[in-house]
Amino acid sequence: MASIAYVTDRKMIEFHRAYGNQMMNFWRPSSMKQFSQFNPGDYLFFLAKGTERFNGKEKGIVGYGKYNSAHTMSLRQMWNQYGTFNGYSSKDELAEAITKVNKNHEVGKSIHCLLLTDVVFFQAPVYPSEIGIVIPPNLESYTYLDKFGVDSTVKILQKAQKTGIDAWQSAMDHTLNKDIFKEDVISHILAKQISQVIDPTKPASKILKRFMTNMPESVEYIKGSKQALLKQMPLTLYLPLESNSKNKDQALFELIGKISVLKESLKHESEFEKSDVIYCIISEIKLSAEWLKRLEQIDIQVIEG
Repeated sequence: MASIAYVTDRKMIEFHRAYGNQMMNFWRPSSMKQFSQFNPGDYLFFLAKGTERFNGKEKGIVGYGKYNSAHTMSLRQMWNQYGTFNGYSSKDELAEAITKVNKNHEVGKSIHCLLLTDVVFFQAPVYPSEIGIVIPPNLESYTYLDKFGVDSTVKILQKAQKTGIDAWQSAMDHTLNKDIFKEDVISHILAKQISQVIDPTKPASKILKRFMTNMPESVEYIKGSKQALLKQMPLTLYLPLESNSKNKDQALFELIGKISVLKESLKHESEFEKSDVIYCIISEIKLSAEWLKRLEQIDIQVIEG
């Protein structure tokens, strides 16, 4: 899991906000250092120029987007594919903006592009110092927020939740989820807790892949893991029990143990006081009636996949 705070041009951000864009092509000069750890679903927060306070020394975070994919493109390709989702009303304005931030003051043959989705803007900036984060005022590009603590992302979202979504963005798009901050906080906390009981480097579960294909409701991988799925309504966590285990009972005992640890950990998170999690095992193994009864008694559902 990773979250990045990126110094952004206020004019570009204002353009996206004014148009209510929930998707953007977040471009970067090709000369800039590449991200070492940034995966689909990770958060990119907009640390915007023009929001400075305390004698112009501290920039505010004005929103975020979720990283979807990365591409290297020419200016022409960028404009043809994304148009105004690049943050400017014309190709010439986009070229001028790229020229200003490039060290050689040229557009260049290629530009690094990050496709961001689920973009949200805050009603008021969140200043890092308000939540115990100190970002140097001379930061030129980006910083990993996780180095300030594993709860940094949660703290930003909780602070933003108090003032809410930007009123203009909300008015521009009535389909915008008003509970997005709450849902993202819950997703991030679950991801953090799951990473402590399930190896995040473990490859994608085949049974969960099949389940996602056949599941009519909206489910997604837990951030940073391919071993758990999440559905927001109702809040449901899906975990796999695969048939390649030599000792089926032992594998089930271990999975129950992990669920028990998760349940205990979430008791200490205030966001889950009114948000009960439904735990569901997706099993390739046909479980006995006795096992199914035991699992029901401890509030664990089973779906045979």
